[in-house]
Amino acid sequence: MTKINDNISRLILSISKADFLFLIEEDKGNVSVLHAFGNLEIHQQDIEKLTLEVIKDHTNLTSSEIFNEFKNNYSLNDIYVSRINYLDSLYSLVVLNKNKFGNSDETLAQFELINKILVDNILSNKEIDLFTDVFENVDAVIYTINRTTKKFLFMKGSLKNLYGFIPENIITNPFLSRKIIAEENLKEFLNFNRKALNGQKSVLEYKINDKLGNIRYVRHTAIPVNLEGNKKYIIGIVIDITDEKRIQRLLESSEAKFRQLVETADDLIFSLNKNGYFQSINKSGSNALGYSSEEIINKHFLEFIDDDSKADIAVVFQDMLTNANVTTFETTFLERFGSKLVFEIQASPLYEEGKINGLIGIGRDITQRRQDELKLKELNTKLIEANRIISIERDRAKQQITVLEELNKLKNEFISNVSHELRTPLASIVGFAETIVSDAELPQETIHEFSNIILTEGKRLARLVNDILDFSKLESGTETLNRINFNLAATLKELSETFKESAESKGISLNIEIPEAQIEIFADKERIQKAFSNIISNGIKFTDKGGRVSILVQDFLKEVEVIISDTGIGIPNEKIPELFQKFSKVNRPGSQIPGAGFGLVTVKQIIDLHKGLIQVKSEINKGTSFIVRLPKKN
Repeated sequence: MTKINDNISRLILSISKADFLFLIEEDKGNVSVLHAFGNLEIHQQDIEKLTLEVIKDHTNLTSSEIFNEFKNNYSLNDIYVSRINYLDSLYSLVVLNKNKFGNSDETLAQFELINKILVDNILSNKEIDLFTDVFENVDAVIYTINRTTKKFLFMKGSLKNLYGFIPENIITNPFLSRKIIAEENLKEFLNFNRKALNGQKSVLEYKINDKLGNIRYVRHTAIPVNLEGNKKYIIGIVIDITDEKRIQRLLESSEAKFRQLVETADDLIFSLNKNGYFQSINKSGSNALGYSSEEIINKHFLEFIDDDSKADIAVVFQDMLTNANVTTFETTFLERFGSKLVFEIQASPLYEEGKINGLIGIGRDITQRRQDELKLKELNTKLIEANRIISIERDRAKQQITVLEELNKLKNEFISNVSHELRTPLASIVGFAETIVSDAELPQETIHEFSNIILTEGKRLARLVNDILDFSKLESGTETLNRINFNLAATLKELSETFKESAESKGISLNIEIPEAQIEIFADKERIQKAFSNIISNGIKFTDKGGRVSILVQDFLKEVEVIISDTGIGIPNEKIPELFQKFSKVNRPGSQIPGAGFGLVTVKQIIDLHKGLIQVKSEINKGTSFIVRLPKKN
């Protein structure tokens, strides 16, 4: 077995862009390092230590402690292990690099070339043929060319069988290249070929026509290498990427459809990086905020959030990055001119190499919905209030109906009572008058008695009619007061004299406490006389024999107070408010005394017209007091 020489080592390092390599042989349990070469000074014991790790199980090399120690000691980023099986022996090429290896397809092809170089330089010719049979089945061509002589030193691959040509034909025969290479790529290929032959590394993807006339895609890489002290050699790699292009087109088509869907969607669709900066936003979203997409991208999302929502949305964002949650939330954006827009956002984490690198979100403008809900809430509040008011008014209406019904009942009772009060004296007058007229032989005494009865009942009837007329006038509001200045004390003294006879006839004493001094008021004298006359008359009417009716007058600075008290049957407290109600007649306990029931109503109307005040205090079987206060001047 021949060891590889330094030129081959340089070629391998050049192709792989590596810093150091060593070759390991395993032969029937024996392990040895065949060759070590490179720009790094590595201790032999470290190589041997790593060798044992490689032959142990190189598939787990990147996770082993020895590998990590080796990387750290020599500041390495990549270690590539390539294995070559032959009969009972196993060869492992270990390539060390301080930088990451490049394009994966290109790197793979480069190390396939390295393996072939090893086979050519280490294994026997028979072994080369065995390895070449495997290499010919790969959809790629790897070649070495002297760029000065344009002579191919090495070429292996299967493109010839697939496409009916080899790179040598294209590179050395311009007419063939015009036939095989697609017309739109021909100029690029000729430029690529010229740069490669001038010693520049070149990579070109282009279309070709295979032997069946089908269009296929290849990636052609030309790498200048340093052999024998100069860069006159080129390592070339041609890989069939037709399937890759097909997948790429499908991806691009899918991406275009997705982008079109995103751009035509009515919703806000956006993505943020892990720091919260916009990476993308669709047209509908940027238009909703009043900006162009360019004005939003690369700006932090909090710049567009309302101040009241910033703290909450920042917490949501960090929670998504930490816990990888798919989250639905609401937030308020500020559009360009300051209007607030409420969006419902559904967001999901974005991953890159297994780590969360941002988020993607879809937002729907629900501003109008929230405004409608607010209006509905306000309307519901108003509706509740309206229903409450309606309920109150309904109850009030029921009460008013009840009051009206009660008033109607009282009115009917009042009319019935008045009718009775009118018929009673009329019946007496008519009855006694008919008796006198029909019986000419009646004694003079009887005629005189009957005449007195007719006169008394006539006066009673006249008073009742006058009371009805007064009540009607006062009730209609058409009555005007004839105010004059008069002495109330003298008027009450005169009035009390008119009741002496009726009081004495019932055995009732009439007590008067009226100051001798003049008490002048400005009022309607006739109405005031009528009011006090009704009160005194009631006192005498409801006081039994042996009782007392008192008239007390007190003079104050701005008003005069008149208290008319009796020791009569009294009025129940619950009935006192009814005394001054229209059409109401209070039946006192144990009393069947007739009356129309509007005498006190008239009193209240007269006192109210004079801006006065009337109060009633009463106790059953002990008597009643009427307290009247009148202003001295209007």
